[in-house]
Amino acid sequence: MSESSLIIQSLREFLRREVESVSAKIDKEDFYPREIVKKLGELGFLIPLYSNLSHYDMVKTLEEIAKVSGSLALIADAQGELAGEMIRLYGNDLQRKSFLEPMSKGEIIASLALSEPSGGSDIGSMKTYAEKKGSWIVSGRKMWITQGIYADIFITVARTGNSRKDLSVFIIPRGKCIETSKIEVMGNRGTGTAEVIFHECEVPEDYVIGEVNNGWEMINSVLEVGRLAISGIAIGLAERALEEAFQWANSREAFGNKLYNFQGIRWYFADSIAKINSLKALAKEVSRKFDENSNDKGVYVSMLKLLSAEIAQEIVDTSLQILGGLGYAKGSSVERIYRDVRVMRIGEGSDEIQRHIISKYSEKYGIPILD
Repeated sequence: MSESSLIIQSLREFLRREVESVSAKIDKEDFYPREIVKKLGELGFLIPLYSNLSHYDMVKTLEEIAKVSGSLALIADAQGELAGEMIRLYGNDLQRKSFLEPMSKGEIIASLALSEPSGGSDIGSMKTYAEKKGSWIVSGRKMWITQGIYADIFITVARTGNSRKDLSVFIIPRGKCIETSKIEVMGNRGTGTAEVIFHECEVPEDYVIGEVNNGWEMINSVLEVGRLAISGIAIGLAERALEEAFQWANSREAFGNKLYNFQGIRWYFADSIAKINSLKALAKEVSRKFDENSNDKGVYVSMLKLLSAEIAQEIVDTSLQILGGLGYAKGSSVERIYRDVRVMRIGEGSDEIQRHIISKYSEKYGIPILD
């Protein structure tokens, strides 16, 4: 067994032992599992890239977590591949030691404060701004911030110039200048999704990540990693739903026969199995491009994100159809997954944004085809 396989097996055992029994509680009670987040960190699974795992190991990690809890997977993504990745890629040694190290252990909870009421996709229209008055003074309003209710620090993007691309990134610890309010969401409950308002927060120069006015490039790089991560979550959700439906179809009897023996049902599974394996193959190839830092990794991760989100939603819907009333009932895993999977087509770049990226790249460089 390879080292990667041993790591994933260890994670599966942890999830079965520690998370499976509370996954329903996370959803039903909108419960934020902070102790579990900390344990994930202690085991090295919270920020896999910082733990020197490969990009595909990161995808597999989130896939396995999502099979047990979509909410926990989204929390890990927000902590690691969004907030954490910004510091990992662009932070200085002191920022990595002071923030990324404790974040990786689950000792500090972090949010990426990017989206705003005026829009999530149109980053250039950002209204949150920072002014240099000795220290930086940051004011503005953010929306749909995962972990926002519970975050100890906010990795905050703000305008620092007149151009659409004059953006900068700040580390803002929670304090009296920050106001948070909970947003009720359809799925992925327990993730602390919030509106966050910054009331003239004072930020020292040491808490600026990367170069001032270079935020545009930084955000796009981090979101590319986020798209790879959320694709793993989508695949994991689809896998779990399909497994539940498969078990049901092989135990449920109708009209004197096992449900699975009906050709129409078998073809549902055949189509879903073929699609999910195609996604996993593409995820592996795109992950390799990230490991190699290929120039075209961005367009290929947009393809993966677009397809994984749409196909996962389709597979989950098919699984619920096979389960019938049982899948529609509150308390079933597939009912929860049906609500969780919908955000995959919105978060970290909507379907429409991915199509825009792919078509724009094709117009400039020609149709991208894997070797």
